[in-house]
Amino acid sequence: MMKCKDFNDFLGEYLEGELDDRTRTVFEAHLQMCPPCVGYLDSYKDVIRVGKACCNDPEAAVPEDTPQSLINAILAARKAG
Repeated sequence: MMKCKDFNDFLGEYLEGELDDRTRTVFEAHLQMCPPCVGYLDSYKDVIRVGKACCNDPEAAVPEDTPQSLINAILAARKAG
């Protein structure tokens, strides 16, 4: 059984398809039982999508469904270098 605090440790590998079968099964079983982690996974995917869009064409328009808090975080990170 996976706990929420362990979920984050495997998130990147899960999205890259790099988890072994057993760990992937446990990860996906946790998703079936934990709506907050499903929401976190969806948010994480959004961050990746928006981040890639910003890196590909910094002058491109920001997708309309992008949360303002995410835009602010990306701009702050750019300023920080």
